[in-house]
Amino acid sequence: MSSTPSSSRSRKKKPPTYDTSNDSPFRTAERYWKSRATNPDLRRALSVEAIEWEESDQSGRRKGVWRGDEGNELECWMVRVGELQEMGQKRWKGKAKAVEGDIEEQDYAVIIPAIPGLVLLPSLLPPSLQRCLAIESLRHSVLPNLTSLSAHYSLPAGGLWHAWETGLGDEVVPLLEVQPKGAPRRTRIDFEPVTKENWMTQDKERERERVEAEGKKEVTVKELLSRLRWTTIGWSYNWTSKTYDFDRPKTPLPPLTYRCCRDVIRAIPWNSVFGPDSVSTQSEEATTSEATESEDWKRWSNEYEPEAGVFNFYQLKDSLTAHIDQSEVDAVRPLVSFSIGHSAIFLVGGPTRDTPPLAIRLDSGDGLIMSGHKGRRVFHGLPRVIADSLPLYLAPEHQEQGEEDWRLFGEYLQAGARININVREVGI
Repeated sequence: MSSTPSSSRSRKKKPPTYDTSNDSPFRTAERYWKSRATNPDLRRALSVEAIEWEESDQSGRRKGVWRGDEGNELECWMVRVGELQEMGQKRWKGKAKAVEGDIEEQDYAVIIPAIPGLVLLPSLLPPSLQRCLAIESLRHSVLPNLTSLSAHYSLPAGGLWHAWETGLGDEVVPLLEVQPKGAPRRTRIDFEPVTKENWMTQDKERERERVEAEGKKEVTVKELLSRLRWTTIGWSYNWTSKTYDFDRPKTPLPPLTYRCCRDVIRAIPWNSVFGPDSVSTQSEEATTSEATESEDWKRWSNEYEPEAGVFNFYQLKDSLTAHIDQSEVDAVRPLVSFSIGHSAIFLVGGPTRDTPPLAIRLDSGDGLIMSGHKGRRVFHGLPRVIADSLPLYLAPEHQEQGEEDWRLFGEYLQAGARININVREVGI
């Protein structure tokens, strides 16, 4: 006799099982940090607060060590960066708390010699600037900038966020014509947060499945806002061909995003990253080879100009699969990334998935730069957004005198969101 419906429902659903025997080190790390069956140990991710710094400086720099799991030690260096007055404050808040001594009076970056070209900027953005950038990213998710929903819905003329702000959350958003069953689908690829080269895989597929399942079912502005996953800015990107669409007019980058990305690149002491004063562990031969191939870094402080990027809107269960950026003509100049909202785990490895990745915790206000020949063409991804990690200064009830009404933006972030701003040069 067959089981009754009630007995079927009473059975607990078993978690999926995977054959992990052939997993690469990067894939193993992704599985660990993505797992919902057990909570990952956040101490296994590099956090600037956990770096043990020496008491004195060496030529204006300070050496530190981060001790990971299994007794691993990672060498880190703290270097001063230039003044960042144009981005909101004469001296940005929060970065001095991790160290003591003269260097705490300066803005600083953390360089990891084992990963050339990677620059961490802890607590880079003061709270007021984080709020301004969050507002800008949501309000600029409107034509002519394309979003993850543009191909599926006839979005409001002023954008989803404008409709939500003006009290139109229950307004129905019409579906565009759905691709008929059996028609060829776009190849599934990994979402890439800046170049827009890849796609936030599971969310793109979920959105397509939702559209197909709903048919002509009504969808409201409120419902779609939680499904927004990305907005392209600057040069447009063609998701099908995985190339920039230079036939489509370039849109201006939002002014605050543009200024922040440009100014932080121009403030980094690049000589400490790539030049004779660098702390890189590369051999002299490799360093000389790269210097011969390109010394473009010498011009970044004066010439860096952001050209394209993306606003990524993560929710708590979203992730970014490991990938390498391939689309830019210039694969050396810096990629700039800012984090706002909930914290996340970022993985960065090497040119293949066989290189064990370093897990880095990125908190709200942190900046990260990937640059150089060995810093850009590496696998990287974001396997986890950390629940209950929203800073109090981004909560909906927080309101600073003289600032815009923050309540709706705070409610959006409090529901589990993380905004990632990724910008770079294309090199045309």
